Formats: sequence, C-alpha cells, structure tokens
Amino acid sequence: MAETKLWMLHNFDKDRCRHEMNGLTAVSHCHHFASLTTQLANDCELLDAKKLLAECAEDAFYTVLTNYYRQHGITDLNERIRIAEMYFAEVGLGKLKVKYAGPYSGEIVLEYSHVDEGWIKKWGLFDKPINFIGCGYATALFSAIYDRGRREFSAKELQSIVCGAEVSIIEVVEAMGAGGISNGN
Repeated sequence: MAETKLWMLHNFDKDRCRHEMNGLTAVSHCHHFASLTTQLANDCELLDAKKLLAECAEDAFYTVLTNYYRQHGITDLNERIRIAEMYFAEVGLGKLKVKYAGPYSGEIVLEYSHVDEGWIKKWGLFDKPINFIGCGYATALFSAIYDRGRREFSAKELQSIVCGAEVSIIEVVEAMGAGGISNGN
C-alpha cells in the first residue's frame, strides 16, 4: 500500500483577510484561545456549553474531513483514519491515534493535546477532563470515516492529560439520540 499523504492547499485572501485550507475558510488558533474557550464552556452549565463546544468542533471537522475524502476520492477506511490523524496534527491540535474503530464504537488516544497543554500552562492540572474540542473531533472522525451523519456518535474522555495522565483516552460510541459528548464529561 502506498504511503498516505495529507495535501493542504493554503490560500490567503488579502482583501477579506481570510485563510482558506483546501477550499474551506480556516481560522488559526493558539492554545491560549482554545484554553479560554474551553474554560468558558466548562463554567457555563446553564447553556450546556461543553456540549455546544463539542458540537461546534464536530460540525467544523466533519465538513473538513468529508470534503477532503470526497475531493481526493478516499474510500479506504484505513486511509481515512490516517488522514484524520494527520489532519488533527496539521491544524495544531496535537497527536491523535485511533486505537480501534468499529462501525458502532471505538477508542482514540491523544498522545499529545494542544488544549490540555494550554490549560495546564494557564491553570495547572484539573480534576476532570476538559477536551470538549477533542471529543467533537472524535465524533466527526467516526461519522466521516463511516459515511454517517453528524450527531450519530457520542464521545467521552475516559482519561485526560489535564488530570495528570500520560495520554488522554476518548471513547466513541454510537449515539442514542444525543450528540457531541456524553453526560459523563
């Protein structure tokens, strides 16, 4: 099998000051912004902002991944997984590995997490997982690799770097009418 390569076509529109990656508007981020957004979501229980942040991430990355697969004619499951792992790193979110991926469940390991790093630098270790963006990416990844729709999977961070673990572990399961993250997060 040939080596999988991730193609990133970058364009900058000087008139609108907008970046595009592979034909889609893209926003650059830093761990300070990601950490502050995560802190806001963590604190805002009235709006279930953890779920909202996860769903926003799911929506954005689902579009990116499905468009990429379609543009490049990628139908092989293993190649789709490798592309999703590479994309996570390419956009600066960290190092993600799909431990296993079945059509109804799977597990993702974050060997490195930009969100967790930013949180730890700003506030130190925390007593519960906070990677709502990573959970949204995980659900987008599973929906995209299996040609399913958004909100068809839910994710729960079982182990977290921000809690002192060496790696974060995200469990992905087929959703029962819920989207984004499971209630345990």
